[in-house]
Amino acid sequence: MIFLPLTLALSSWLMSPISARPLLTDFTNTLAQSSPVDEPFCYMKTPDGKTVDLGKLCEKQPASGTAQTCIPGSNIAAKVSIAAANYDGNFFSGQVLNQGCKTIKNVKVNYEVLDESGNLIDNGFIYAQPVTLAPGQSATFRGAVVAGAKVQATHADAQE
Repeated sequence: MIFLPLTLALSSWLMSPISARPLLTDFTNTLAQSSPVDEPFCYMKTPDGKTVDLGKLCEKQPASGTAQTCIPGSNIAAKVSIAAANYDGNFFSGQVLNQGCKTIKNVKVNYEVLDESGNLIDNGFIYAQPVTLAPGQSATFRGAVVAGAKVQATHADAQE
């Protein structure tokens, strides 16, 4: 008679992992079914219950001034942009940006001086500093020019 309770206890103990396995499987599936896995990380719910993915709006944007548009295979003039220019009556100054995919050097900004009627009085160039610019970097230029009503940059040149 001692063998019967021991056999029942042993069989119950051996059968419990087998009978619990379907319960664990069902429990795991229930959790997975109720989790919001199908919803995107950045989204919006519309009044009619639809989910709109806003992932592109939530991406980290590069800091202002550090974004670079690389223009492969273009001539150097297209790779160097004049980002800003200012004439204060004596000096012409501004900033250039290397939009190319290669390091450039000896960037010069070409300009022209116009009178009140828009006639050309003078032209020339000013070298930008620093001399060498890696892709995405900018440099400044500043130089004295002949007095005129308007001074404007015409284009920038550089060497690879």
